[in-house]
Amino acid sequence: MKHTSIFFRKWRLWGAWSGAALVLTMGYATAGPTPEIGIAVRDITPELPIRLAGYASRNRAADKLDQRLLVQALALTNATGERFVLVALDNCEVSQAFMQPVLQTMAEKFRLGRGEVAVVSSHTHSAPVLEQTLADMTQPPPADREQIAKYSRFLQGRIVEVVGAALADCQPATLERGMGRATFAMNRRVYQGEKVVFGDNPDGPVDWEVPVLRVKGTNGAVRAVLFGYACHGTTVRSGDDWYVVSGEYMAYARQHLEAHQPGAVAMYLTGMGADSDPAPRGHLLEAKRHGLELAGAVIGVLDRPMQQVRGPFKLAYEEVELPLVAPPGREQLEKDGQSQDVAVKLRAQAYLKLLEAGQKLPDSVKLPVAVLRLGDDLTFVLMAGEVVVDYSRRIKRLLAEDHPWPIGYAYEVPCYIPSARLIKEGGYETESSLIYYGYYGPFRGEIEAKLLNRIESMVAGLRPR
Repeated sequence: MKHTSIFFRKWRLWGAWSGAALVLTMGYATAGPTPEIGIAVRDITPELPIRLAGYASRNRAADKLDQRLLVQALALTNATGERFVLVALDNCEVSQAFMQPVLQTMAEKFRLGRGEVAVVSSHTHSAPVLEQTLADMTQPPPADREQIAKYSRFLQGRIVEVVGAALADCQPATLERGMGRATFAMNRRVYQGEKVVFGDNPDGPVDWEVPVLRVKGTNGAVRAVLFGYACHGTTVRSGDDWYVVSGEYMAYARQHLEAHQPGAVAMYLTGMGADSDPAPRGHLLEAKRHGLELAGAVIGVLDRPMQQVRGPFKLAYEEVELPLVAPPGREQLEKDGQSQDVAVKLRAQAYLKLLEAGQKLPDSVKLPVAVLRLGDDLTFVLMAGEVVVDYSRRIKRLLAEDHPWPIGYAYEVPCYIPSARLIKEGGYETESSLIYYGYYGPFRGEIEAKLLNRIESMVAGLRPR
């Protein structure tokens, strides 16, 4: 296929650029009208049976459906023509490889550039495995891989479709924000001597805040309710429920909210809580309980006076290089390449192939980061990856005057993004999780300061001058 437009040739050059960071900043005056808003929803429920993502120990495909899965889009268009689209996806996560053809198609069809579409995965662990996205974690047989490939193509098309529909729906709107609270998130890092293991740690850090954004039409009717929470989508952990397709507690919350606000679309935007699990965990019943609590927190905000959000949006987007420790030598790679652990074996074999091809072994991870500022009243901070709660808490302290809303699992998920504290302590989020993402690590301890410094600089660049 030939691509003749000047814009698309530029977009391809941006995508091929291999420098430390790509910066896209729309930095015009704050004064001006609130963006027009477009909203669209598409069903993405898979055909059964299908393998579910998130756990290496599932041993068969899911054969039951509890909730239909959705992909939703909210498009913002400034009076001066700039556009940005938030996409809320019922899935564990997406990778750069999965998203690349989607972004290319949207560049061609809608003239959307780098950073202008942010897919935020809900991180439910009860949605299908996707191609090139932790597909080897479950080691599915060939027949299951065919189903995964078929569903992946279907989902990629649906994402493009819902973004186009949201852009076509843009119309004047008013925005209001508020903050609620839900208390079922529990830090999952438990300290046993010098080891860190999974469990419930009531003394560990969490973020219980529930940010809410209400979108109204010019007639006063509620068109959409955006809400977030910093917690894994891992309530369902046992029995037959483990093999049921579900949007988890976040989708149950969405259903309650849409019943409370008929005609409105409820959209969940995952927070930075990659080291938090819902408590208690076990079956779908617990997920329904958590969804009810989360919906109640949002409804409590909607039923009280809220603060207006006014003015056009400004966007800053970068890709930040996060350094890893030096990779192991050939001897260790060859040893790992014979491991009985399939994930360890595959990671080592991928590194050995790079060596044999004379290519450099990975020594960093490129992480998409964006700041979306709406007037002076609300600032979304979006980070790719499974971002731990330390980042959420620090962003809220550092940027309190900018009214921040931290969002994780945005754009793509290359791996966990641990804080300096977690890197020092070790554990799954810092070390063993990298096996499934195909990296040798851990990260160097300075990544937290590097990310927060970049985010502070991006926010400062969008403030009124």
